[in-house]
Amino acid sequence: MNSRERVLSTIGRRPVDRVPYSFDLTSVIAKKLAEHYSFLPEKLHESIGDDLLYLWNGIAVERSDTSYIDEFGTRWDTSDQSHAIGDWGSILEYPLPEPTLTGYKFPDGGDTRRFSGLDTATLKAQNRFVILSMTGLFDLCWHLRGFENFMMDMASGEAFAGELLDHALEYSLALTAAIPEGVDGVRVGEDWGLQKGLITGAALWRRYLKPRLNILYNAIRARGLKLFIHTCGDNTELFPDIIELGVEVVHPIQPEAMDVVMLQREYGKDISMYGGIGTQSTLVYGTPADVVAEANARLETFRDGGYILGPAGAISTDAKMENVIALTDFVMSL
Repeated sequence: MNSRERVLSTIGRRPVDRVPYSFDLTSVIAKKLAEHYSFLPEKLHESIGDDLLYLWNGIAVERSDTSYIDEFGTRWDTSDQSHAIGDWGSILEYPLPEPTLTGYKFPDGGDTRRFSGLDTATLKAQNRFVILSMTGLFDLCWHLRGFENFMMDMASGEAFAGELLDHALEYSLALTAAIPEGVDGVRVGEDWGLQKGLITGAALWRRYLKPRLNILYNAIRARGLKLFIHTCGDNTELFPDIIELGVEVVHPIQPEAMDVVMLQREYGKDISMYGGIGTQSTLVYGTPADVVAEANARLETFRDGGYILGPAGAISTDAKMENVIALTDFVMSL
């Protein structure tokens, strides 16, 4: 059984030869891990048996040594690589400091440059499950407005919040239509959760996001693509909603913020889960034995299937390398 077959069988609740796994890694951790195993950095994920092959689709329109501007006009700081949490940097300039789209033009989600480097035949010929990472509607909007501004837009009931989300949806639908053959699934990423509860609260999420996500998710599934979502934090309250919306896999299942056993008991028959190894806890503060024990506990919780093992988000640069190596050794022995 190859990786593509393994992931598809897991989502479809069919028997697999082993539990599939996939790692999100910050660049510092990836470099150290490649050095430890003497793997080529560009072949690291393939070499450790990672079942997912991620593709990215952003377009940078201007770059410097310390920042870049993306296709939306958002300027990102890339100068500080010392962040304990990873490589994402921070936003220096938001294109829409005021609640108006006057004079602003959304980029084209179907821009052919986005996938110009992909070869469909090559994607189909390799054996890993190919997954495209797409930024979700909520994150697209606050990247344009600033987090506090967009939260105020939503909370105040301003029509502008809905208008901006509609444009984000239009962009995302064009991107979905442009996804080339050879891609097996899409992971729509946007963070809805805090360490306890939801950022927006359920009422605003259901008012602003759920109807638009329904349209986007249906379009993704209509392309024959498996639907993953990424959302950090405690999203327990939304599980009935995301199941209703047809989500097939939810990531990253943070044990520091969610009750993993309860989630599997209550919702595991209806949705697959991916992640679950503590990146805020075990990988940073535990021992190699703790890491292996947690991984075994996850396998026991999900012994009936519907699980992709992995860290609960990207392994941060402050994780202990002996713990990362222990997890990698564990999955490679499955």
